Amino acid sequence: MGVGKLLYVTKAREPSFSEIERLLALRTLGLEEVVFLHATKVAGWETRMAEYGINSRTFVVEGHMVRSILDLAHREGVSLIAASLKCDIGGRVRRSLTKDLLRSSRVPVIILPENVETSGSAQEGMFTHVIFADDWSAASEKARSYLLDFKEIIKELEIVYVLDRKLSVRDMGNLKEKLSQTRKIFLDQGIDAEAHVYAGEPAAEVMLAARDYGATCIVMGTTGKSPLKELLSRSYSYRVAGASVVPTLVIP
Repeated sequence: MGVGKLLYVTKAREPSFSEIERLLALRTLGLEEVVFLHATKVAGWETRMAEYGINSRTFVVEGHMVRSILDLAHREGVSLIAASLKCDIGGRVRRSLTKDLLRSSRVPVIILPENVETSGSAQEGMFTHVIFADDWSAASEKARSYLLDFKEIIKELEIVYVLDRKLSVRDMGNLKEKLSQTRKIFLDQGIDAEAHVYAGEPAAEVMLAARDYGATCIVMGTTGKSPLKELLSRSYSYRVAGASVVPTLVIP
């Protein structure tokens, strides 16, 4: 599939260039151009991108933030949106913008965290160590296929399934088989993958897994429905993306 054109959105008055640098591994997947959308004028970013051999252009938000993002994404034909929606006026506004963007976008969106965790792997490429929340729904399958295109830049992958009730011996056997089959899909593509089961509230457990394994990114689908709980429903993807301390890639 590849990522030919990225839309990178910043809302902060003084945005950091470090997060866009963590995305530059996408050049391996064909990234040729970055379209910047800033809340205020930011100087020098196009020059810095040119040093990496990537074309870029800059726009400034006019009117409603999410509508500006969606309009520009459609007009430019981008294949991926990365949004740093840090708000100087509070987290509630950021969470609202995150929810609106994820609800409306037709292309995958990476929500960049408000407070980046600085320990461990946080200084690595964004897709070095991935948590993949899976429930084997149609949305999970779509997210899995999308993620396989990132195999050249993923070093480690943790497949995480969250359950919220006690399973029978038969159900546990079926679950282990599904996890094994999913792990094999990634291993066959050369991705170092492990599978894990967590129990509890899905969004919280997915974020816990990210902390447990020092992940650099969480990947989720948006509309899957698990027989146990709607792990990958929009509400859970909103919650993870809005609260995670590592970037969250949400695939519609």
